[in-house]
Amino acid sequence: MSLEDQLRTAIKDSGQPGLAIAKATGVSQPAISRFLSGEDIRFSAASKLAEYFGLELRPVDQKAKKPAPKR
Repeated sequence: MSLEDQLRTAIKDSGQPGLAIAKATGVSQPAISRFLSGEDIRFSAASKLAEYFGLELRPVDQKAKKPAPKR
């Protein structure tokens, strides 16, 4: 599950209104609403939401994701 999906699920499952989440995180309510409607979100906002919902942002080793060269 992608981070975006995890954030959307956490927001929806929390049952909290967007305004309450906005006040607690500093992310605007319209930004949260747009994100829940499928739009992208800024990294800074995603980071605040992830922290609020106890999710962890971790870098991914891009080298590990690249397929081995064909010979």
